[in-house]
Amino acid sequence: MMDNSNAVTLYEQIKLVIKDDIINGVYNPGDQLPNEKQLCEQYNVSRITIRRALKELSKEGLIEIRQGKGTFVSKEKLDIKILDLGGYTDCLKSLHHNARMQIIEKQVIETNKEVASALNIKEGDEVLKLKRLVLDQDDPLGIDIAYFPLSLYPDIIDKITDNISTFNIIKKDYKITMAKAYKELGVVLAQDEYSELLECTPSEPLFSIKKVIYDIDNKPVHYSTYYILANKVKYYINVDILPDEYYSDH
Repeated sequence: MMDNSNAVTLYEQIKLVIKDDIINGVYNPGDQLPNEKQLCEQYNVSRITIRRALKELSKEGLIEIRQGKGTFVSKEKLDIKILDLGGYTDCLKSLHHNARMQIIEKQVIETNKEVASALNIKEGDEVLKLKRLVLDQDDPLGIDIAYFPLSLYPDIIDKITDNISTFNIIKKDYKITMAKAYKELGVVLAQDEYSELLECTPSEPLFSIKKVIYDIDNKPVHYSTYYILANKVKYYINVDILPDEYYSDH
């Protein structure tokens, strides 16, 4: 029962109670909270009050409100090194997560201006467009859209199936050595198709990572755009501290 005479508003009281339950292990990461009706009955307050409390907890990153599924305690965010050259499934497996890829779209298309420019090929050249849903512990995490020029990768469409590493195919089947990558990080809203695939609200923020990978001859060999739920990851970068001698010489 909430205290209506308390100077702290009702939604703040409920927020603090649920927060304490999460901190003290009453609800563990990944657990589903009672639904709105159950919480209304439990605390004897209106649905508007419950929704406001849950919204505030969501803003703090303590819970996730999944469209059509309910409200869950947030899991610990994944630490992803932004300078890493490898793919996301490789990263997740290195963190001992059960990651898998599910193909949504796989077709040969003619390149538009953006893709052609990124891969340094002619607009209209054929590429394989591969769109995949990335799942972590069976929960949607991100959407990967990659492009493979057929001039470099003949018959690659037949080699790609669910849960297979395209990077391994590039290295082993096509003998291409990846040397460096250019990454561009931004933030977009999930909206329509992506919100449905990622089981989130259309207003959910997503990290958007555009990546071009180059071989040892500085030739672009891979272009992709990756969308990942911002509330599930943390990006970090390690920077070496330059010696004092550097500053005295510059």
